[in-house]
Amino acid sequence: MSETITAAPAAKQRDHAQDIAKGIGILLVMQVHIFDYPMWYQIIMAITGVWLMPFFFTLSGYYYRPGARTPGQSIRRRALQLIKPYFIYSGVIWLITTAYNLITSSMTLWECVKQYLTFLFSRNSLILVGLAEKKMTMGPSKGIGFSGATGTFWFIAMMFFADVVFFLIADWTLAKMKRFISVTSGLILLTFLLNILVDRIGFGLPWNVQNVPMAAALMLVGAMFGRYKVLSKGFTSVKWTVINSLAVLATIVLFQWHFRGAGAFSAGMFMYFGAVEVFPCVLLGVMAPFMAVSFSRLLEKIPVLNKALIWVGYRTLPILLVHMVISMFVGKLTGIGARVVGQQGANTGESFLNLVLTLAVIVLYRIVWEFILKKIRSKKKTA
Repeated sequence: MSETITAAPAAKQRDHAQDIAKGIGILLVMQVHIFDYPMWYQIIMAITGVWLMPFFFTLSGYYYRPGARTPGQSIRRRALQLIKPYFIYSGVIWLITTAYNLITSSMTLWECVKQYLTFLFSRNSLILVGLAEKKMTMGPSKGIGFSGATGTFWFIAMMFFADVVFFLIADWTLAKMKRFISVTSGLILLTFLLNILVDRIGFGLPWNVQNVPMAAALMLVGAMFGRYKVLSKGFTSVKWTVINSLAVLATIVLFQWHFRGAGAFSAGMFMYFGAVEVFPCVLLGVMAPFMAVSFSRLLEKIPVLNKALIWVGYRTLPILLVHMVISMFVGKLTGIGARVVGQQGANTGESFLNLVLTLAVIVLYRIVWEFILKKIRSKKKTA
């Protein structure tokens, strides 16, 4: 498999608190997808899950430095980092799920092929994917749906499209504050108008491009944060860590308590309040990185937890791409159920155990895979 996130960057170039924050973020993403939470846990899920997607988009722009590369060079680089693993991982997952479905007689080969074609050409909404699966009449107790196993891949496609927009306009936009304010406001307004259209027609545009302008705007916010070192130790010092984190968290809690689920940006769609969710989503994209990185400064002082979360943070992309399919196989092979993308069914204890086992399998998979890659590279160097 293609590898895009393996070796750790040099310590002088990297703020480990941000990697800890990314590690926390991807673990919370897994929680949202796998944990079959009880009713009393809903407000916790709303608080821990609602800011994740805006957080990742904003943080992705933080290390951008104007003039370091041409737009074409940056786009080609991101294509290798995102689009290459998008197709490689999806292809491997399709082969694995197809083999399982054929061996268990859960689906025909043509049904499995249609699932992959649906994935490639109908990723404009989960609704279309769901309709395609229903037409296949697959056995819910036997087969493993490919679209469910690749339910997080929308983020990679949207990230790439947002990157293209971002790299084309970043240098010009970031040169002056007036331009930054005008461009980001325009991108947010465009997203709002596109989502009004989506609300009216009832499903997303191809590849959920209606939210690409907003994602690009959040990346511009992240780049501006980087320019002024807003997430650096100077801004998120230990003295203010608790106050900063709790203040932002309290704002999110109050907002979620009053508007349950507001700003829920899932599968490229705003899930509860429609187009108006663009605005709380942007607000979360501004607040959440500061909260998460400030809180991560405290975790830097706990050696074992520190290293574990940094390890996870370095591998955000591959974990995002494989955790759902691994969770499904864990459930099928052990009988331990898990909640999968908006569905309820497994009980709380089973789904939590599934989450733990899924994480254990991912850790083992990454250790083995990175060991193999290291051996291959060392042989190439000595050849």
